[in-house]
Amino acid sequence: MKKKGIIIVSFLLFIGLLSGCSAKDVDMDPSYDGNDGYTDVDTDPTPPTPTPDEGEIAGGDVIQNADIPALENRKIIYIANLTMDTTEPATIYNNVLDNLDTYSAYIESSNITATRYVVKIRVLSQNYNDFIEAIKETGNVVSFSNTSEDITNSYSTFEARKLALETQHARILELIAVAVDLEDILTLEEARSDIETELIQIGNSLANYDSLVDFSTINLTITKTSEVEVVLPKTTTPHVRVLETTKESISLEVYNTSDESVIIYVDVLQNGEFIRQYEEDAFSESSIIFEINDLKSFKEYTFKVSTIAAESRESQIVTQHETTEKTFFNKVTNTFVVSFNVLVTIIEYIGLAVVAFVPYILTAAIIFFPVRFLHRKYRVKYPKKAKEMKEIKESKENKEPDSQKRL
Repeated sequence: MKKKGIIIVSFLLFIGLLSGCSAKDVDMDPSYDGNDGYTDVDTDPTPPTPTPDEGEIAGGDVIQNADIPALENRKIIYIANLTMDTTEPATIYNNVLDNLDTYSAYIESSNITATRYVVKIRVLSQNYNDFIEAIKETGNVVSFSNTSEDITNSYSTFEARKLALETQHARILELIAVAVDLEDILTLEEARSDIETELIQIGNSLANYDSLVDFSTINLTITKTSEVEVVLPKTTTPHVRVLETTKESISLEVYNTSDESVIIYVDVLQNGEFIRQYEEDAFSESSIIFEINDLKSFKEYTFKVSTIAAESRESQIVTQHETTEKTFFNKVTNTFVVSFNVLVTIIEYIGLAVVAFVPYILTAAIIFFPVRFLHRKYRVKYPKKAKEMKEIKESKENKEPDSQKRL
């Protein structure tokens, strides 16, 4: 019994060696007809010598195997790493989502935060390059890398190993069917289980390879950036001086205190209303004279002067107020206006004085008229009594001197 089990195990080992040799032959012999998809293709071909008519392939570009015979039936995995930044990462992400159906792609995984989008995209390998270019156009590309891996040899090895295991598995099933001894059956079942486990692993590896080859990978990272406001330096403030004032014109001298050439702007305003603007170029540390003509006599004008240099902000505005000279008519009119204003002022003061005495007059009237009314009323009503009282008083006064004489 024990001797029979040893014979069976030895037979299985022999079958495994034959299968391994067969797999090696499959991998190395190009003429092997194993129906593995690589029967007539050299797995390690020599690249063809390019002809002068062929276009030059830029470094880093992905070479699709459709137009290059040397790469036909090769299994190549393409992976791109693309990093972009923008103030609105959601816009780029939404554009990617909108183009998924167009390029036969899907999102395998994503990790989204308020400031960072990390997305893993799987795209049909035929549309790999086109999809990458479409994504690049939607924002600012910070970095980009592209890698390719040829897994043809590894894939062929897995297929050959799978074929050998399938042959070995079929033979074990035949032995199990005719085995009688329990120990032999258990040994064969254990070997079958190990082979099936390895077949499952190889199947998963081949399926993973197929997925990576058919659908290339794009690792997209979108970073949110904040808008940085660039503050340009301010142009040096100019110096302004009034040279001459006439009835109809004013001359201004503007000195450029900057070390750079500037443009000088002079705005003319009257009563806050813009009239016109003057513009002149000035070299560094030089002056420009502006003749402001066609002005009205005896009017105040406001001049706002500023300068601006290249790649700089406008300087601080210098404000200058100046009044044109008077004419004879202006002087006469001014004298009349002053006299009239004085008269108006006097009248205003008189009016204020009258208004100031009104409360006192009203108070006196309120007191005077009631008192006068009461006086008249009681004087008429009791005139006799008043007269009698007066006579009694006079008689008393007359009696007093007589009494004194008697004494």
